[in-house]
Amino acid sequence: MAQTINIAQVAAASGTMAAIEIVKIVLGGVTIGTLTLSGTSLDIASGSALMQNVRVVMQLDFYFNWSVNVWFWSDSGSINLGSIYVPVNLGDVAIPSLNNIPLSVPNLAASSVSAVASPLTSVNLGGGSFTGLAATNLAIPQGGFTLAGLAIGAVSVASVQSPATSVAKVSVQDFHPNANIVLPNVTIGPVQLPSASAADIQATSSIYLTAIASQQGIGFGFGPVSAGLYVTPTAYVSIGALQLQGVSMSGSVAQAILANIGVPVDISGINLSTIDIGQLDVTNITI
Repeated sequence: MAQTINIAQVAAASGTMAAIEIVKIVLGGVTIGTLTLSGTSLDIASGSALMQNVRVVMQLDFYFNWSVNVWFWSDSGSINLGSIYVPVNLGDVAIPSLNNIPLSVPNLAASSVSAVASPLTSVNLGGGSFTGLAATNLAIPQGGFTLAGLAIGAVSVASVQSPATSVAKVSVQDFHPNANIVLPNVTIGPVQLPSASAADIQATSSIYLTAIASQQGIGFGFGPVSAGLYVTPTAYVSIGALQLQGVSMSGSVAQAILANIGVPVDISGINLSTIDIGQLDVTNITI
């Protein structure tokens, strides 16, 4: 009749491991709660710029303003005399160069940032130590054992203490934590961005601009009466396509702060070798 040794609980107060090797650590999608860049400055230069199909529509709004001010009565008003439109087709406009365009961004914050991290392979953590090892409901061996010529009915041992125990090797095929590994806030900086160049940059859609100039006019007056003719110019600019050639950029970031970094982890192939357990307590052994 095959027998098994049933151990209710095994506890080790402390121990050491000579080597800890992990074959692969698979990192899932990295999530970053917030990404904050402070003190960002950029210098942008372009060898040349080409604006294609440039069209300008100049709108001129005319007003007649008047005022009367006598000792017993005063009044004023403005009369809209209408508007005229002057369209101008400029065609293609070439700008020789755009040099040293400084951009300063005091603070830039982004939330729910995601990233992809490559798996870590052949991770060697060296040795290590542990405390408070506990295992419950052990059956040794799983298929049972027999002793020829010796019959054992039932044996019960309340507890066994071993002052020292060694294990040659322990292997774990796969380990998957239920919760993500959350890293504390990480601060990086200052960061100096090296100079970089880009190919020609082409705008994917038309560009529309509106510019309103201050009101201009000619006034005249005689005695208590004054009047004037004024015009407010408004320019509507449309650019069919914008192309920047020979673009270069350099800059710096004073500080980058990454907060609430969460990483799901799958660990494959854990090998622990030469495990020395200082004190082993085994309770409630039954056969």
